[in-house]
Amino acid sequence: MENSAASSSNVSALGLLILVVMAALTWGLKRRNAVLPLLMLTCYLPLGQEIVVAGLNFQFFRILLLVGLCRVWSRGEAVGLRLTAMDKLFIWWAVVTVVFGTLADLTVSRFINRTGTALNAVCVYFLVRCWARDFDDVLHTVRFLALMVVPLAASMIVEKFTMRNIFSVFGGVAEFAGIRDGKLRCQGAFRHPILAGTYGATLFPLFVGLWFSEKRKKWRAALGTGSAVVVTLAAASSGAFLALIAGTIGLALWRFRRYMRLIRIGVVVMLILLALVMKAPVWYIFSRLSELVGGTGWYRSYIIDMAVQHFNEWWLVGSAYTAHWAPAGEVVPGDPNNMDIINNYVAEGLGGGVLKLGLFVAMIVLCFKVVGRLASRKSGVLPPSRKMLMWSLGVCLLAHCISFLSVVYFDQIIVMWYWLLAVIAVFSVNQRMQARTREHPVANPDNPADAPASGNQLELGIANA
Repeated sequence: MENSAASSSNVSALGLLILVVMAALTWGLKRRNAVLPLLMLTCYLPLGQEIVVAGLNFQFFRILLLVGLCRVWSRGEAVGLRLTAMDKLFIWWAVVTVVFGTLADLTVSRFINRTGTALNAVCVYFLVRCWARDFDDVLHTVRFLALMVVPLAASMIVEKFTMRNIFSVFGGVAEFAGIRDGKLRCQGAFRHPILAGTYGATLFPLFVGLWFSEKRKKWRAALGTGSAVVVTLAAASSGAFLALIAGTIGLALWRFRRYMRLIRIGVVVMLILLALVMKAPVWYIFSRLSELVGGTGWYRSYIIDMAVQHFNEWWLVGSAYTAHWAPAGEVVPGDPNNMDIINNYVAEGLGGGVLKLGLFVAMIVLCFKVVGRLASRKSGVLPPSRKMLMWSLGVCLLAHCISFLSVVYFDQIIVMWYWLLAVIAVFSVNQRMQARTREHPVANPDNPADAPASGNQLELGIANA
């Protein structure tokens, strides 16, 4: 578990009560519902609630992860779990996070920090892989998320009008909302407004996909969609708003999904042309955009530029020192060795070199491939009514990728990122099962035991893989 600024436990009576209730629910709910308490805890409880033992910080969501692991072990819920290509990439990414990340700064505190980061990721990913086994499980979770985000949106509306954050009673977040450029920036239970806004922006595509996947009770999807937009706008973050725009564009491309190869080629060609006509490197396009719409585009471009210029410092195992990158010597408060890195891709490189960054990008590419194949018109794994929700998972992934250009996930929002990767890994099992069915056609279709798997059977994630 990584070190933090806190040297003693910070536990409120209300926070402890919520943790106990969530732990009991995690242990007692049915398998498909077991992940819901974790999602609720990370949505409503700031990381300020934690128990410190021998200098190690156990935030409440980590304690809930331990409860989940005990449940999986005691009930044998990991039986039948087979590693996919996505699983292997994720495991290697976690290993490199610990090993290379520690080599960048051989200290005990660095090792604890990297180990804590990797354990957070592996535990969330593993639990979701065990509890989400088919499309219906994922659909059930998205339906829950659509309702779960409503109270968060309501709280941020209250914060917008009163300037007070009701989640400050738990600690870890400021009591009063911050103001930048004359705009009030709400953050809810998250450590920074941009993370709160990103949370809403990345959920938005899922709820739109839910609308098209539901035959009845579309009100749930509509309520979730509106609440996600409210959360994004209340944060007053240009980065989160850009992710929302990207999500909207991604959803609009649903009707043109058969032309995605041409669209991808067009994007690459456009970037090449921009590189040819721009005097500055192409990543300074963020700076140009901020001149039109405002924001910190120049700083985002500058960080990428510094990472490229100082490639020799971090390419092998990463780096724990970037203070000399800062344009005017500014460093992170409490960390004189580093400037504020607000680009998650750069942070991946600094945390483990080119190998860690490469594994991170490889996971994203593989996820896009899985979604693209299952959502295509030719795919027979999912019925047409469900392909839109599958597409929305890919759009959610796109929104995260855009957000990574302006923020590093450093609080509980990481749970939603690992949930998304694990869910797509479940569908990669479905894809493999479909391929096996095509390669080995049944000899006797009249025999029920030899009959090809139905659509519902092909959706059985890890259950029968």
